[in-house]
Amino acid sequence: MHSKWFSIAALLVTAVALLNVSSCARSQQLIGVSLTPSGGFVFEGYNATGQFTAYGTYIHPPVTKDITNEVVWSLDIENFATLTQTGLITYTRTDGCGSGQVTATWNSKPSDPSAGSVLTASAPVSGPNNGTLSCQ
Repeated sequence: MHSKWFSIAALLVTAVALLNVSSCARSQQLIGVSLTPSGGFVFEGYNATGQFTAYGTYIHPPVTKDITNEVVWSLDIENFATLTQTGLITYTRTDGCGSGQVTATWNSKPSDPSAGSVLTASAPVSGPNNGTLSCQ
């Protein structure tokens, strides 16, 4: 009778141990980055702000997480806006012109970028008058 209970207890311990092991016995792996809003911003005027959020898509197990503070933010147009390393962008042009791309870059080895993998996501930004005659 005792061996039956011992067998059941051993099976339960084994089951709990297996349930606590992560899937595929691997750590989570980031496989993609996306930005919200993906369509970017058309600013209403001088000093208007917008907040970008970076999301990472992982496998093992599959999940999407906010990685806004784990990416490096950049803007590809000068004298257009300020962009913080938390994804907050503030339009600084007074003429309402200009457009560019905001990019979030994630690196698996930030201390040695040439040795790691890199994932990026971009979204457009534009002044309120961009594309009009006043910006030509």
